[in-house]
Amino acid sequence: MLKIKPDWVTYLHGVRRREIEWLFGGCPAGAFPRGLELGAGDGYQSQFIARHVASLVVTDFGAQITRRPAQPGLTYQVCDAERVDETFGPNEFDLIFSSNMMEHLPDPQRALAGMRRVLREDGLAIHIMPSPFWKFSQMVGFYPNAVISRLERTSARLGGAQGRAAADTGETAWDNNPKTATRPHSYLRRLLWPMPHGVSASNLAEFALFRPASWRAQFAQAGFRVAAVLRGPVSSGYGFGLDRLRGGLERLGLASEYAYITTRDGQTSPHLAHFTAIQPTGF
Repeated sequence: MLKIKPDWVTYLHGVRRREIEWLFGGCPAGAFPRGLELGAGDGYQSQFIARHVASLVVTDFGAQITRRPAQPGLTYQVCDAERVDETFGPNEFDLIFSSNMMEHLPDPQRALAGMRRVLREDGLAIHIMPSPFWKFSQMVGFYPNAVISRLERTSARLGGAQGRAAADTGETAWDNNPKTATRPHSYLRRLLWPMPHGVSASNLAEFALFRPASWRAQFAQAGFRVAAVLRGPVSSGYGFGLDRLRGGLERLGLASEYAYITTRDGQTSPHLAHFTAIQPTGF
């Protein structure tokens, strides 16, 4: 069977691990007494966050998160991020963390208001979100990915029963926007043009949403102060390897994601120093 791209789940896990190691590299073990991860997906990266949190509550909108095997210091729980203050008590967490979740919420202001209530006065809320460069990469890579995926599926179906089963399974299906109804687009429309990644109505609206200025305004509206905006790694939204190209793009200052380090407005946090060694974006 022809295989051009790496296994998607393996690739995604590698990106998520690199993300945490980059962001928490200067943070000592157990620095945060109690933390909350929102939108944890399959929970893979939680084990790396947990090195820096004595007690980490790992949550997702889907019930599959509760099927993760138990680990010391980790608790798994279903939680709607837009109702987080109905699930947890006031001032309960020293750290709130989300990765690539906020752009999938229909009402991010409702979610941020709840997070502010459950975050301790000197706590940190860290949100990683795609950048406009990631959106540009999604648009540019759409057609190459479509061709490569079709070649791989065709090759798999020609490879006998086992290959046909692999082709039918394809990449793991992730429901990126479980709180919104699927938009009624024709097969031809989806074949010829990429869909928005999150809940935005269009790709153009998503470009605007992913700008740091857009999220700075939303955090301020919800009563958060943005202490830093940090450049993250470069990655492909389609599972392309391209490690050498990725390194070159990062040296040019490009980033596929930004990490927003926030505190409750009017408050500071002793944990901010753990993240000062990371190069800020200047936004």
